[in-house]
Amino acid sequence: MLSLRIVPKIAGVLVFALAWLAQTPVPPPAPQQQPTFRTRVDAVTLDVIVTDKQGNPVTDLTAADFEVREAGKMQSVDSFKFIKVDDGYDDPKAARNILSFDDQRRETGREDNRLFVIMLDDYHTRLANSMRVREQLVQFTRTLTPHDLVAVATPITPMELLTFSRNHDELASMMMAFTGRKYDYTPKNAMEERYTSSPPETQERMRNDLTISALEGLCLYMGALRDGRKTILYVSEGLASSLPAGVATKGTLFPRPNVPAATENTQMQDSQAFFNSTQLLADMRRVFQAAGRANVSIYTIDPRGLATSEFQIDDNVGSGNDRKILNESMDMLRTIAGETDGRAIVNRNDALPELKRMVKDNSAYYLLGYTSSVAARDGKFHEIQVRVKRKDVEVRARKGYWAYSAEDVEKASGPSKPAAPKDVTAALEGLAAVVEPGRNRKVAAWVGAVKGASVKPSVTFAYEVPAGVTPESIGETVAQVRITATSIYGDRLFDGIVPKDETASTVAGQVRFDAPAGGLVVRVVAENARGTRLDTDEVQFEVPDFSATRPQVTTPFVYRGRTARDIQQVRAAAAPLPAATRAFTRADRLLVRFDAYGPAGLPPTVTLNLLNRSGDVMAKLPAPTKRDLTGNEFELGLSSLPPGDYMIEIAAELNGETSRQLLAIRVTG
Repeated sequence: MLSLRIVPKIAGVLVFALAWLAQTPVPPPAPQQQPTFRTRVDAVTLDVIVTDKQGNPVTDLTAADFEVREAGKMQSVDSFKFIKVDDGYDDPKAARNILSFDDQRRETGREDNRLFVIMLDDYHTRLANSMRVREQLVQFTRTLTPHDLVAVATPITPMELLTFSRNHDELASMMMAFTGRKYDYTPKNAMEERYTSSPPETQERMRNDLTISALEGLCLYMGALRDGRKTILYVSEGLASSLPAGVATKGTLFPRPNVPAATENTQMQDSQAFFNSTQLLADMRRVFQAAGRANVSIYTIDPRGLATSEFQIDDNVGSGNDRKILNESMDMLRTIAGETDGRAIVNRNDALPELKRMVKDNSAYYLLGYTSSVAARDGKFHEIQVRVKRKDVEVRARKGYWAYSAEDVEKASGPSKPAAPKDVTAALEGLAAVVEPGRNRKVAAWVGAVKGASVKPSVTFAYEVPAGVTPESIGETVAQVRITATSIYGDRLFDGIVPKDETASTVAGQVRFDAPAGGLVVRVVAENARGTRLDTDEVQFEVPDFSATRPQVTTPFVYRGRTARDIQQVRAAAAPLPAATRAFTRADRLLVRFDAYGPAGLPPTVTLNLLNRSGDVMAKLPAPTKRDLTGNEFELGLSSLPPGDYMIEIAAELNGETSRQLLAIRVTG
């Protein structure tokens, strides 16, 4: 396989651009592991698989054994390395779980780890077929080893939320959650809701565009991680350029016409005029370009298995169009694999042997580098031929690469994406300190403040024992929590046991006390029923000065529920218990309350946005509901969000001045 690699000065800019797309810095290379490449814009890296007649890797070749030609011209191989990956069971480093983005950067940068992304294309997989293939995917994940790092994505997964794991049991559970939605247009998120009033043909085009962009983004993301071979396993029934009129659809405002088979061909031709097969392949070229430049191979697997028909008995589609769509979608899977040096697993009821072969392809290969003597920056495809000077061997390498154009280089040399704002960085650091298992936290603690009845603000301290903290995990049960709250002036504001909330499903409680504006330190002690200390922690909090003459937003109070009835009970409670943690599941629904103040008692205008880890707006949220003059609340369901870190921006604006609070949350599976 090969990729076009651009190196300093242009190289540094392009690598940074790729790292920005991934929202993850490029891991520092280890000099003893990484080959050194020539510092020119025409430098090319190429990974090559060489096997004998029995399919076993040939491991004793040297640079002199290879001949590389570009456009028929012999190229001089100036860097060379053989990379072999074993199972990792004897590697103590491979026994570590990936618990942070620093861990991920380090582990994905190691050449002795194989990198896979499983792309579950629910847009182009029927429900029944997704249920069928996920059993095979689970079998596959159970054959993986500690040196296999795997991430799972869908067409709408943001790249900054992509996380690699060697916890293959967790991956198996993610495979079992794969639910196909082909021809089902029931909206699952805010973006899809914007298309509910569009006809199915438009929604299909939207789904095709999202899928192509996702594959392209994955290639760029993986290319920023390291050199060498990386793999995407694309699970899909393939993209098609047209939607026959007789297809039975769900979740759309446009019922499909009952078209007689005799007239179907004409109507189908009309319905696909906006998007034909040629355009679909032209759009897919973006994926091929990105894969070639990033050394990414795409293996495709058809969930239909041995397929004889595309449509089902409730679809009114003639046999001619049925065969056309089936062949087109299968050919698309073959084309994606063929253009990226992968393999197409189609028309196979048992995919496991081919999936194991995919792992084998990533276990032994040669990484070659050369500086192109063609030196054309024309944006065109450059064909490459690789030959080994040894008989009876099979050589696999990419057919060529798409060169950068002058426009590409100019864009890459433009200004880079600015760093995330300081409050975004602070919010994410605070989230990581609360929810990442860097230490065995026995108690999750949270502090918030609002205007008090007196001059001083009213502070709320809340705690909860996380669900994973059990007597088996810590030796004893946390029965109560004692805190000592001290102001920056040395005044002791509260000292005692925090009252428990007997309605909570775990050990949890809250207490309120007045505090002056400024720094606050809360010492937290978890105790057993006998008052013996089990754990200690310290929480620091800056109590706001609510007398400031500018708009202000208080610390958001977050309440968690699973059903509408849970949220109703929170609203009805006189003093509901805030969630102390900021890690929630996709089954949770959040009720968020906050106050927004303006000078002279004037209420500011409040807006809400959902942000990604970079602080970019992912979606605008509906305006909050007013509880009173300053009180606001809103609900947020998490079921449509992929697992990852998010921020909710609460902004208050008055007379041209704006302030904001960032509520950082982590959504788990």
